Amino acid sequence: MVSILLFILETLITTVTAQQLCVPYTSSFTFTSGYPAIWTTPTSDVFNTQEFQQVNSSIDWSKVPNIKPHTLVNGVVDKTGYSASDPDCWWSYNQCTSPKAPGLQPDVVLCPEPGTLGLTYDDGPNCSHTVFYDFLKEKNQKATMFFIGSNVAAFPYEAKRALTDGHQVCVHTWSHQPMTTLTNDEALAELYYSRKTIKYVMGVTPLYWRPPFGDVDDRIRAIAQQLNLATIIWNLDSNDWNMVPAGIEQPAQIDDIFQGLVDLGKNGTFANSGAIVLQHELNNGTMSKAIEWYPKIKSAYKHVVPIASCMNVTRPYAESNYTYPSFAEYISKNSSSTLKASYISLIFGVIAIFIAQLFSISIF
Repeated sequence: MVSILLFILETLITTVTAQQLCVPYTSSFTFTSGYPAIWTTPTSDVFNTQEFQQVNSSIDWSKVPNIKPHTLVNGVVDKTGYSASDPDCWWSYNQCTSPKAPGLQPDVVLCPEPGTLGLTYDDGPNCSHTVFYDFLKEKNQKATMFFIGSNVAAFPYEAKRALTDGHQVCVHTWSHQPMTTLTNDEALAELYYSRKTIKYVMGVTPLYWRPPFGDVDDRIRAIAQQLNLATIIWNLDSNDWNMVPAGIEQPAQIDDIFQGLVDLGKNGTFANSGAIVLQHELNNGTMSKAIEWYPKIKSAYKHVVPIASCMNVTRPYAESNYTYPSFAEYISKNSSSTLKASYISLIFGVIAIFIAQLFSISIF
């Protein structure tokens, strides 16, 4: 009976999520000056400002490898003619995460704790994420959210909720472009103005970022690192972004991928170290899939945690007055909350049985 009720509840949540629509609104935040146009690659309009020129001057460009930007062909980064030795540690070419240029930190790719899954969602904040965030809050689940600066500017109150709910917020650039195709100025502006927007709206300055499409090389890493931004990638991909109607894969195909992620959590693949999964706050479809598969993901891995906690980073922002739970603190608090919820469920169950017996009502 209980399993049937849970199934009905999950179905209702998924249905409601899919039916939510964006409702434009005005806010107290203004982005008419001091920022690039929303959802456009930064141009000379910002490059020529005193603010950006000061940021540009703060970069030691001698420490940025002289790597020529790649080009887009039919919307895809062109790999033609690139050396098979992968001299630039270009993730899009060979999923390289250990930089070859001197002085660069390696990308964060997995959670070091065995059996642990780092839960991440890209491309937020989404204007219709209320039910999704409510679901995460109900489950006492924190995650790492990679926010696009343009989305933060468009939906500031949704962005603020992520921090209020205890999620870790990171930079996901201003307009979600393949970063290795951009000039140095464009790449710098994509990172800087996204971080600036998050600080303006949410009051924190992230120390981590994720490149759109994973497209990063040592040139881009060097620029990000000088902005005090460490690079986070992933080693598990849900491919949820490619589900119809936004993509070309059917929901059943995405379900197969999620089932594979569950199987990996159960079969000992991560017995010695953990994983980081890529999911998306992109649209109602991806958020619905996140809700649908969360219980199985949660049961398949020993711990499901945000990246800051899995890496034992207690200060994921530049501000010293904001601290985040370590891995031990997070799992301890999460376990206590789960145990408390179990006790509450048990108490209500006993009360229900008592009432049923009292009134001779069958509840089975």
